[in-house]
Amino acid sequence: MLRFELELRVDAATLGGIEPVGLSEESQRVRARIYKQLGLKPHSGKAWVTLDLESATGWGVVRKLADECRTGGIVVGSARAREKLDTDAAWFQLLTRPAYDSFSLWDDYPSFRAGTHPEGHALNETFVSDAFVAAVRRAGLTGVSFLRCAKKGRKAGPWWFAALPDHSLGRGLDHPWFDRQRWIRDVGGDRSKRSSPLATGQHYFHQCWLRDDPGTGRELLQKLLDLCPMPPARTPLQGLELLTVPRYWTQAFPDADFAYLHFGEDGPNRVGKILRFRQLAVSRKARQALVDEGLFSPTSFLPFRSVDTPETGVEILDRRHAPLPPMYTAEELAVLRANERKLFGTSAPPL
Repeated sequence: MLRFELELRVDAATLGGIEPVGLSEESQRVRARIYKQLGLKPHSGKAWVTLDLESATGWGVVRKLADECRTGGIVVGSARAREKLDTDAAWFQLLTRPAYDSFSLWDDYPSFRAGTHPEGHALNETFVSDAFVAAVRRAGLTGVSFLRCAKKGRKAGPWWFAALPDHSLGRGLDHPWFDRQRWIRDVGGDRSKRSSPLATGQHYFHQCWLRDDPGTGRELLQKLLDLCPMPPARTPLQGLELLTVPRYWTQAFPDADFAYLHFGEDGPNRVGKILRFRQLAVSRKARQALVDEGLFSPTSFLPFRSVDTPETGVEILDRRHAPLPPMYTAEELAVLRANERKLFGTSAPPL
């Protein structure tokens, strides 16, 4: 069963067209009138509202808004349909807080500045605390090693580590509503037009990249498109975006409790060093162990959808492309391990 919520912004329309005028005083007046008329409570600066599409009430508001748009004068200038998550999943992404000025992968050896980052046990996608490492060891979790980071500065603080899973969770699968060929035609080789590599599954996309025949969920999607016709400008600021649950092919899953995921595009930094940013995926067992240890809440993990047999037309990227490489190649990691021994000695780091 498809479960969605819809976040949207009503705007005044330009005279004779459907282009939104999002920041105008007229749009503010239109929103105040429409939201009050429909009993909606706005958020995010009083411009946005969220509708639960699992309820008849939510769909009733969608229908009334579509009727208002057809009369002219208003448009749903921007909307995001967000698929609701199921917690009963085999794999999850560990969501981390940013601490960009505290951790670095740009130098020859990963480092951190003690006392300069927010509290927590996982930061900047792949850095984890000494308590995290200890919890993994106590629980006997598999498929990950840890590289102790160099400490910069004189402030006191616990040690941090780069978490390095042995295997990837796979390249992921496109959502069955997504038209990969249209997307590639539009973004091509221009990395500035996309946030992920071409050879990875897409679950977040604009309505301009929808399939002509979406298959499953056709009626739901058509109702959304009736409310949000294709905008004149194809930008994330206008039209309908779809944020769906990430999907992964079960045959690519490793026999382990940790795996890595792609994060952005791999490429050279300013001095030519190849950087591969990765995120952490955890099994259901690992998620429960980390929650039981009190390091994270259950909401710190984004569930994935496991797909045994992809829908017709959904390409299995794990068959077509080589496995996603880890953050460090075996050769790079051997150099880092040698530097780790020079910095900290041969004994295990104190935990």
